[in-house]
Amino acid sequence: MKRLITSSLILVTILIAYAILPPERTGNFLVTSFGSDSIAVYDSLGNYLLTFTAPGLDGPRGIVFAPNDKVYIVSQNTDEVYVFDIDMQFITKFSAPELDGPTGMAVSDQNELYISSFNNDQVVIFDFDGNVLRTFTESSLNGPNCVAIDSHGAIYVSSSFTGTVLKFDKNENYLFSFTGGGLSSPMSIARNIQDILYVSGGGSNNIVKFDTLGNFVGTITHPDLPAPQGIAFDERGHFFSTSFSLDQIVEFDESDNYVQTITAGNLQVPRSIAFEPIEPTSSVQEQMIPTGFVLYQNFPNPFNPSTTIKYTLKENGYVSLKVYDAPGKEVAVLVNEEKPAGNHEIKFDASELPSGVYFYSMRAGDNLYMKKMILIK
Repeated sequence: MKRLITSSLILVTILIAYAILPPERTGNFLVTSFGSDSIAVYDSLGNYLLTFTAPGLDGPRGIVFAPNDKVYIVSQNTDEVYVFDIDMQFITKFSAPELDGPTGMAVSDQNELYISSFNNDQVVIFDFDGNVLRTFTESSLNGPNCVAIDSHGAIYVSSSFTGTVLKFDKNENYLFSFTGGGLSSPMSIARNIQDILYVSGGGSNNIVKFDTLGNFVGTITHPDLPAPQGIAFDERGHFFSTSFSLDQIVEFDESDNYVQTITAGNLQVPRSIAFEPIEPTSSVQEQMIPTGFVLYQNFPNPFNPSTTIKYTLKENGYVSLKVYDAPGKEVAVLVNEEKPAGNHEIKFDASELPSGVYFYSMRAGDNLYMKKMILIK
């Protein structure tokens, strides 16, 4: 009984700490610099770190971190997709006759690359090896600049010449188009945890918000953000947008309040932004955990409906790995047994749970540690 009370007190203490401490910083993020044929790398605070490129990269636009630990970047002027490893080292590139003027890019839950093809008004779907799987379009799609996918798998494609966004269902069937807020020349689409769509209006100098039914929600403007282009959310809910006319990046918090303007990095016509998924190194984790094990951030995060949790044991021992909802109620027991030393991973399926913030805690010996994850449906 004493051990049970102690564990409960530790759990409550950790949950309270998550509620009152500042949010964790995110991983590095990348920004494609269309005019200099390169990609700038920034840390989570917006400090410029380095720039990288590859031979032949010409007009980089869309960029994504994929679950196979690769970074994919489209080269608009050569109709190619460049592939880098997580250390930003060039690996290979691929193309296809269906791809003509690639712009934006998204990754689906089925591990497929959706790439908008600007010059022939369609979306081309590839696997991670560069094989074309299929294409889709609609007669009113004119100049697609980007692709985005919501938590239900619905697909959104911007139509720059009509000033609209087209919505398709998860099977790529056209549903309807929408606009509002004076939206002109939509360039990029990103969604927050509430599935509100943020659409950058490159021609209207604003960011226009919609719900997934296409209803207009509001607009965001800022003097440092004329001609907004790429948009991305970090894991705190902050969003970042590039200004391709001022060659800079502007950060807003989760309430759409201005945070800072980032000018370093020698950006030239900055286009897309992508955040690196967080998976702390063992050296960082060991500073936070007394002894015994390393617990990594789940990936993907946010997720729908499943995610993978990895951990490392320094020695054989009994392991308890459980999931709790925000109020602290236990919702799943993932591990509750003896485990050998070494690396382990387990998949958490949250199909039966509602969207929200969850915590997973791991106990090994006398050590207990907890991390946060977000389920979006």
